[in-house]
Amino acid sequence: MPADGPLMLPSGYTLLATASVRAAVRADLAATLGPWLLAPVLVPPADAEPIASGRGSAYRAVLPGGVRAVVRPYRRGGLLGHVVHETYLGWRPRPLRELALTVEARRRGVAAAEVLAARVEGRLAYRGALVTAEVPGAVPLIEALRAAPDAATRRHLGALAGSVVAALHTAGVLHADLNLTNILVGADGGGATVIDLDRGRLLAGRLGARARRQSLRRLLRSARALDPAGRVIDRTVRAGFREGYARVAGRPCGC
Repeated sequence: MPADGPLMLPSGYTLLATASVRAAVRADLAATLGPWLLAPVLVPPADAEPIASGRGSAYRAVLPGGVRAVVRPYRRGGLLGHVVHETYLGWRPRPLRELALTVEARRRGVAAAEVLAARVEGRLAYRGALVTAEVPGAVPLIEALRAAPDAATRRHLGALAGSVVAALHTAGVLHADLNLTNILVGADGGGATVIDLDRGRLLAGRLGARARRQSLRRLLRSARALDPAGRVIDRTVRAGFREGYARVAGRPCGC
């Protein structure tokens, strides 16, 4: 699915709808999640656990049928977010676009969190939410780096990050908000996953040099904002990142 092409429901998903709500849901989960997704108001389950994030709206929960998931209601950021918190305009709702893009990114080999459902409330003016499968034991990269006990662990975490970013670039996926909180790593350092592909783009081939530089600069800005003194993201982490990137991309990152 090209980023600017027609919006199509990926294979394996079904569209449920009422007069005011639409939900694209993985077909095998339609019966169990449908009533909850199509409710007039999306109410978090009683055991929902808030997840610290930039906009403070995501939560972790066990959904109907025992499905462990992360639910992210769409919230606006920036200056506009102070005025209009949840409402978006457009005929191509962002939750449905993110679902389609994520499915294609995973098909291209990117380790992205699986989208279980996308919900849209309204038509031209709408609110939305995305439901993704929980990645067991995963924490944001910055948290893992802060908790790393030694340089070898930090280098390994850097390599995991480099590998998953290289996979994005090689697959032609441009992440619109690549930062150290949108890369998750296993608590045991056993893998990296990217999340939040909202506003991302899919290209026909791998990212060109300019797009790669822009993506890496965004990641660097995130590192400087979260660790301005460079105490956590040090030379060891950066060396690991370059190694992991080159191993997957087959070329240096130039970073």
